[in-house]
Amino acid sequence: MNLRDPLSFIRSKFMRDTATLQLGGAINQFSQVLSSVLLARVLTAQGQGLFFLAITLQALFYNLVNVGVVQATVTQVAAASVRESRDKVAAWLAFLVKSYALFSLAMIATGWFILPRVSVWWYAQRIGHERALELGQWAAWMTLWPLLDTPRAVAQVAFQGTRRMLPLAQLDNAVEIMRVFLVVLGAVLTRSPSGAIAGEIASRLLGSYLAADMYHTARSDKNAWLPSLRDVLARVPEIPFVRGIQLGLRVGLMRNTTALVLNILPPLIIGAQTGSAHVAYFKVASKIMGLPGMLLAGVSRTVLPAMSELRGTRDLARFKSMYTRSTWYSVLGMAVAIAVLLPLVKPLVAMFYPLDYAQPVLFFSGILGLATLLSAMGVGQEAFYILTDQLRQLLILTLVGALVTIPLNVVLIRAWPETGVVWGLVVYQTWALVHLVYIAIYFRRRAEQAWRH
Repeated sequence: MNLRDPLSFIRSKFMRDTATLQLGGAINQFSQVLSSVLLARVLTAQGQGLFFLAITLQALFYNLVNVGVVQATVTQVAAASVRESRDKVAAWLAFLVKSYALFSLAMIATGWFILPRVSVWWYAQRIGHERALELGQWAAWMTLWPLLDTPRAVAQVAFQGTRRMLPLAQLDNAVEIMRVFLVVLGAVLTRSPSGAIAGEIASRLLGSYLAADMYHTARSDKNAWLPSLRDVLARVPEIPFVRGIQLGLRVGLMRNTTALVLNILPPLIIGAQTGSAHVAYFKVASKIMGLPGMLLAGVSRTVLPAMSELRGTRDLARFKSMYTRSTWYSVLGMAVAIAVLLPLVKPLVAMFYPLDYAQPVLFFSGILGLATLLSAMGVGQEAFYILTDQLRQLLILTLVGALVTIPLNVVLIRAWPETGVVWGLVVYQTWALVHLVYIAIYFRRRAEQAWRH
């Protein structure tokens, strides 16, 4: 990639990979919006909100026990693949299997005890003890899906780490289509969120079967070697868990904090403050504003393995250029996409959803649009901190950010119970400016010396 020729970046493999994942992400996001339309028609706002709350409760528990093993493994597989270190590729995939198995079993064992009690404690006053207990039981059932999802996780990491973006996007799309069909079918047959949850779990099982088949097919490509699944499984018992999990814990701290603030706490707080219907409005707005957000998903999934390869070859100039261009191109693309989408939200929601959705979804979408635009500034942040060994500095900045933004969020929630938590997302995403300043200082003052060692 010629740094003096901007078009070289557009023609690069990085951009081809990004475009592939963005197209796949667009299909996924439209599929999720479609499923939200159908569930709204079948379950109404209250039932759909309960379905979303059950998923979010499970995600809260999952993020407390899950670590960043996927992201850590992608970086290691990418670095090993570019050096043609086949033994390390197989070893890191085996580590992923071992980590998933151990954490999934722990989550299943404790989730059945904890999640119903958490749900009753948090929601009994709002939706009643019996319904809150049922909600917690639904969330407990969904603790099964990470274990069922292990083969798909291995295939996704292998495809992403070796930059096979087309099969990665195809796998994501196929699993999403199966998920929508089974979730909606379950809801139609039972007229209850429980049927939708059963469909969600079934889709994980079928998705893993498909992933194993696609992985087997991908092994025929000799340009980027992959070990057999049998070889990966044979290595699982001997793989040291503690050494690999140290990197996973450091990466997971960043990702889990972000997921907790952006994806998990808002619907949980909204549900406790105003009921399940407003959870449905918020989640529908999130899915609609996820349409421009798909631009970021494609870039972020490409940045991590691409920058891992450049770090492995110690190409600082291209590493810095890739980070800078991917960040600012993402901000520009996001601004254009949000400007086009926002005026269409209310008429589209009024056309496809029940009448009570239009105004609250539009209001939530406007706030989330601003938060999404700010999030574009952090598209390459995760890759930077992992690959430059700056995770300690990330921890410090994250803790300082929490001390600054959490009190502001509490004030906003108390002032505006229905929307304060969503405004808090804007406050949280603004902290990305601090990370941009730190990264700029690193590249200017420390990078050349650090990369010599």
